[in-house]
Amino acid sequence: MEEITRLDEVTIFDGKLTFLIPHNWEEAVEKDHYLYSRAGADSGWFRVSLNTFSAVDETPAQMLKRLFDGRENVTYDEQTGNCVCAYERDSEDGGAKIHLYYWIVAHVVEPDLVREAVFSTGSSLDQQRPDVCQARQLS
Repeated sequence: MEEITRLDEVTIFDGKLTFLIPHNWEEAVEKDHYLYSRAGADSGWFRVSLNTFSAVDETPAQMLKRLFDGRENVTYDEQTGNCVCAYERDSEDGGAKIHLYYWIVAHVVEPDLVREAVFSTGSSLDQQRPDVCQARQLS
């Protein structure tokens, strides 16, 4: 595996989400999500989507708490205000067994919104854990 030393900051969804990806990765856009991968890759895409929720009968903070109720591996970053949850699961894609990795990063956007970024990638069960991108800012 090649060593990746340089990361580039990417801002997508009209400035609502910023994170880092390896410098040599390519970007593709499909409907409501972005895809990133090494040049020429035909699998192992890093997928990013963004959901926005309006708090109606609850405060945004209550909604954020509810989004993560019952989930394991949830952390709260005091500096950014982000709630983060990481989990994994096995699945199949075209008959091939794969392992999927998910990272959910959610944040209150005043006065009444919650934004939830969903990062995911997968690998065949024969491959090692994928490189992880770093979520920087969700606004």
